[in-house]
Parts: sequence; structure tokens; C-alpha cells
Amino acid sequence: MEAEKLSPIGSFINDFKQFTQDKNFWQASLLKQVEGLTFEQALYLPAPGRHCIWELVRHILYWKHWALTYVKENVAMNAKADNWKPLPEVQSEESWQEDINRLRELNNECIKTAEAVGDDLMTSTDEKLVFFRQLVLHDAYHTGQIGLLRAMQGIKPVE
Repeated sequence: MEAEKLSPIGSFINDFKQFTQDKNFWQASLLKQVEGLTFEQALYLPAPGRHCIWELVRHILYWKHWALTYVKENVAMNAKADNWKPLPEVQSEESWQEDINRLRELNNECIKTAEAVGDDLMTSTDEKLVFFRQLVLHDAYHTGQIGLLRAMQGIKPVE
């Protein structure tokens, strides 16, 4: 049986979904790594001055929002303004789940935006499109960190 052939944007969306919400060859996807974690697990700090899972999630949220704003509105926000946004004042299961839901929403918005841009996303050297398509690399990097922080807490790996 011959493998399905995808368009350039179809390939990108397939990879994006595999690394952020589905399954890939390398590690559990971003959403799979954080779904099911308690807010206490998300707050675990491996050492003073390092980031916890929740901070990594908020950092990922920021860059997804930043990239979407750049592509959709042609506005490059101040990249350092909220790069490592502080945790919410009230840290609870509810506020943790709000950030997970926001991550899911922004991830879906990224997929819809990629579909709307089409193959230009994969062939353009326009800075905003290059930045947008590299989100998957940024997400994969931090997903690996989240996986390590899970392992350091003795949390079962995601299958």
C-alpha cells in the first residue's frame, strides 16, 4: 500500500498536530504531557531559579499568542514584555486548568491559521511566517523539558 502524499501545508499541519496534541515518534505530545497533571505537580521546581511546568506552559502560551498576533494582525508585540509571565496570583486547580484550556484553544487556533495561510507558510521567507512555522520546534523543545520534570517527580510517562 502506497503512503498518502500530503501538500506542504498538509505535512506541516500533520507534524504540528502530532507534536502538540496527538502522537509522534519521539515523545508524548505537549497536551498529552500536561493533561492530567495536578497544579501541585505543575508547580514542582527542580532547583531554585529554574522553571516549573506551569511556567513553561505560560511561556508556550505567550509565544503562540505572539505568533498568531504577528501573522493575523501583522503586529510584532514587544517580545520581552510577557515572555516569562508570572504565575497567576491564585494558584489552584481551577487556574491551572484555565491555562491548559487556553493552551488547547491557542493550539487549535494555530492549526486553523496554518490552514488559512496555506502552502505559503512552508515556502515564504517572510519573518512572521518563518516564526509561525517554527512554533512547533519551540513547543517540542519545551515539551521535552516538561517530560523531564514529570520524570523527576516520578510521574508515569505518557504512553
